Amino acid sequence: MGTGKGGYAIPHLRKVENGLSPQREPRVPAGQKKSGTHFRQQSLTQFFLRFSSLNPFSRPWIFIFFFISGATGLIYEVVWTRLLTQVMGNTHYSIATVLTVFMAGLALGSYLGGRLIDKGGNPLATYAILEGAIGIYCLLVPFMIDWASPLFKWVYQTQTESYTQASLYRFWICGAILLVPTTFMGATLPVLSKYVSRDSAFIGRDVGTLYSLNTFGAVFGALSSAFLLMRLWGIQATIWFAAAFNVGIAVVIFLLFRPYLGREKPLESAPETEEPEPVWAKGSIILILLAFCFSGLCALTYQVAWNRILSLLLGSSIYAFSLILTTFILGLALGTVLFSRWVNRFKDPLKVFGLLQAGIGISALVALPLFGEIPFINRWVYQNWSLEFVSIQWSIFLVIFSLLFVPTFLMGGQFPVVIRLVARNLETLGHSIGKVYAANTVGTIIGSFLAGFVLIPWLGIQNTILFAVAFNLLVGTGLLLMSPGLSFNLKMYALPAVLVLCVLGAQTIEPWNKSVISSGSYMPYRIDDLVEAEEKKNKILFYREGVHTTVTTELAVSGNIFLRVNGKTDASLAMDMRTQLLSGYLPMLLHGQPKSALVIGQGSGITLGAVEQFPVDSIDLIEISSAVIEGSRFFDPFNHEALDDPRVKLIVADGRNHVALADQKYDVIISEPSNPWISGVGALFTADFFELLKKRLNPGGVACIWVHTNMSPLSFKSVARTFSESFGHVTMWESIVGDDYLLIGSDREYQFSYEKAAELLSDERRNKDLRGIGVFTVRDLMSLMIMNRERILEFSEGAPIHNDDNSLLEFNAPRYIYKDERDILVRQLTPFARVDSSLIRFDYLDEKSRLDVLQEIESVERSESQISEIKRRSRVDGLLQRAEEAFGAGNPGRAVEFYEEILKKDRAHVLAWLNLGNVLRSLERLDEAEIAYRRTLEINPYYIFGNIALAQLYLTAKQPERAVEVLESVLEWHPGDSEVRLYMGLAFAFKNDLGRAIREFENALQLDPDYDLPHYFLGVQYRKSRPALARKHLNQFLDLSAAKPEHKSKVAKAEQLLRQL
Repeated sequence: MGTGKGGYAIPHLRKVENGLSPQREPRVPAGQKKSGTHFRQQSLTQFFLRFSSLNPFSRPWIFIFFFISGATGLIYEVVWTRLLTQVMGNTHYSIATVLTVFMAGLALGSYLGGRLIDKGGNPLATYAILEGAIGIYCLLVPFMIDWASPLFKWVYQTQTESYTQASLYRFWICGAILLVPTTFMGATLPVLSKYVSRDSAFIGRDVGTLYSLNTFGAVFGALSSAFLLMRLWGIQATIWFAAAFNVGIAVVIFLLFRPYLGREKPLESAPETEEPEPVWAKGSIILILLAFCFSGLCALTYQVAWNRILSLLLGSSIYAFSLILTTFILGLALGTVLFSRWVNRFKDPLKVFGLLQAGIGISALVALPLFGEIPFINRWVYQNWSLEFVSIQWSIFLVIFSLLFVPTFLMGGQFPVVIRLVARNLETLGHSIGKVYAANTVGTIIGSFLAGFVLIPWLGIQNTILFAVAFNLLVGTGLLLMSPGLSFNLKMYALPAVLVLCVLGAQTIEPWNKSVISSGSYMPYRIDDLVEAEEKKNKILFYREGVHTTVTTELAVSGNIFLRVNGKTDASLAMDMRTQLLSGYLPMLLHGQPKSALVIGQGSGITLGAVEQFPVDSIDLIEISSAVIEGSRFFDPFNHEALDDPRVKLIVADGRNHVALADQKYDVIISEPSNPWISGVGALFTADFFELLKKRLNPGGVACIWVHTNMSPLSFKSVARTFSESFGHVTMWESIVGDDYLLIGSDREYQFSYEKAAELLSDERRNKDLRGIGVFTVRDLMSLMIMNRERILEFSEGAPIHNDDNSLLEFNAPRYIYKDERDILVRQLTPFARVDSSLIRFDYLDEKSRLDVLQEIESVERSESQISEIKRRSRVDGLLQRAEEAFGAGNPGRAVEFYEEILKKDRAHVLAWLNLGNVLRSLERLDEAEIAYRRTLEINPYYIFGNIALAQLYLTAKQPERAVEVLESVLEWHPGDSEVRLYMGLAFAFKNDLGRAIREFENALQLDPDYDLPHYFLGVQYRKSRPALARKHLNQFLDLSAAKPEHKSKVAKAEQLLRQL
């Protein structure tokens, strides 16, 4: 998102009006009764005076020109950001750099344009020249970006030690490219303000209306760029489309308005009405501009924070971002147009400015807790509305609009008010407008960087919004204190009271439920995850609102660990293991003797760990988010502690940017990004990227990409064809039937050694990985191969080539978040699926054995190893269910037998060990239970459920010291679990350390205010010393536990204690 005129997240806003200012009602001499006829005659006189020297067709033309200007300005920002991030990296740093240059150009243009137009010249002619220059220059920007690629490459390769210095270089390169057109864009507002304003009494109304029309154009640009233009025509055609309109505006003005372009003033000014300078205007202009600067800072802080939380709750597709931007701009436009009509009715505009500031803060504060309810709104929509793409987009728009409209409406209302406060002289109107716009835009630049790089990583999204709320309220209070129209009593008593109420209101807002907001509720097939989040079944091991994304690592009681990026699960220990492992093992095997490898995307680190099982000399890992690196640490027990391998070089950067700009070459490159429906990810599936991969590979090098079926069959075919057209030798592998596929390509024919593959599969350490996904033999491995290049091209015949310009995946894949056509794709794949035994090379096997192997491979069924593994897991799940049923029916001995049978089949089944320990504890076989619990922690040291169960065991055995020891080992790396705090409190209570016990119970409530058991135990502890507090906690426990049958005995005890109290 960027900002435009006024600095509010509008890439480029240049507003439009009819060139005419409404006139005041003429004054009636004292003692003379106002005549309606006289008034109408005077009004008509002024009307004709103002229109007489202007072409009668000018009004609709000018409206159309300025509306189009707003649309093209936003289109340029969106397109330039996409083009520049391809050479700078699709990171928040790169986007912020582009937007900062964009906004700086707008501010500079507004300031210089205002000073220039005040010195003379025809505003309409100047505007026409600016529009023509913008259009012509913008046609050159894509070529200039290409010409600057060597400079970006030089920065990437040489400025590796200092990120600050590299950022400065990128800033100056972007500035050299974008500063000229953005300066022209910024100059249009003061130039056109000079044209439309003919009466100093109505400057706020005229300029505000001009601003609002261009903002409505920006609304159209925000919607059309994503939903229409780039989707249908591509990026280059969209640029030509926008530039044609800019140049067209200039041509039309010079052709149709030629008689009026020679004049310095295009029409005669109506008689100005003298208006005395108000008290607040003396010496306060600087303070007003400073306040408007702070307003811009808050506006961009809100926008960045809202964008981050809404992308977490509504998805990160280009459509979601477009709707967020559109809603923001629409609120600004409506606020500006209405306040432009009202501004001259305000007797004290300074008071209005202050009230608007306070209103922005209060409305943002009121909306803050509602963001946490969006996942439940998503669920309701999916259950009650159609899952058609258009219906879902309407629901997303309505959700965003309901939350953002009031504060953005009030933000928009500030512009005409501030214009009226600052611009009071037509002679210096351009300069005044330039100062207002520049001040606000400087604030937006600061706000963008402050929110994205400091506040959100430091405070989190929710507290960042509270920071902006506090700033708005403070600025509003200062303005109201300056206002002469506000009484002394209101200033002394009402203002402090409102501030106190806001502070108290902010303190009552509970933190968003991290499990709920990161549950991926925007995907219909993830609604079950929302249910688990509501019931708090999982443990959050890691949660970080980083610079780029929000990353969550969660632990399920089943033992599954999953890592989510903006709510989307990108890695796990469940079915994802197949793709994660095969993405590493297959390309390394097919190369034969790799010495260097590049892995794009860390995720769980499982793929990186698989690559490390080969004798390579060096491995480069590219990960765009440092938060993902931190979150992946909880997969260390399962990825061979991949990040600690000395051969690994971690590079925190954009994967595509590294491939394009680095000078290293590799034997194997593995690209395993997130789903291509996520904005920016589609760039890793284009023909342009595949060509970059080829250049980064050594001769005979192998590239592997992951492709998901969460897209249309045509889009899947497009990726398959694009990859196959890029490489001379390609195979497709089915890691998860109907879900995940791998494409492996090279410029040379490749094979893997049968003997080396068999050796790998017999190696105890490496075999453990592949055995876990049902791959025991070379036959099992080959059952996953379904097509060679020839068959892929037959399968994908007629599909379009996916490239950077058309970005097919980015625009088409999001539609299939709500639509599942995987069954169609699987049916279409089936006729072409065939194992190609020529992939196998024999090094020293005798002829007869070779023929036997080939015959066995030729007879393999498609994905038979995966089907066998699914059946095995199904049998294990059946035994698990039978064990739970046996224990529930009061037959713990039989449950033990079932669990032991499961563990014979899978010694690493962590849930079976946990449940076995629970059953053994119920049988008072405590030593055996302890062994079972400790086994869970041997399998996964981060399995908190095992720690808690072990602590419960020690409390049962009256060994609170050992319970404290176990729980403290968890608190060393995870201090934020309420259940651990609860049992720590119980352990201290067992030791009669009541003070520490109470502190731990309170800590548990601080972490989870809705946790019922801490209330119960606090009620028990306080019953003698503080009966009133005990009564409060016991009542809260009853309220929270009324519908929980597992707490039946404690509910009865709490009721008994309350009667005694």
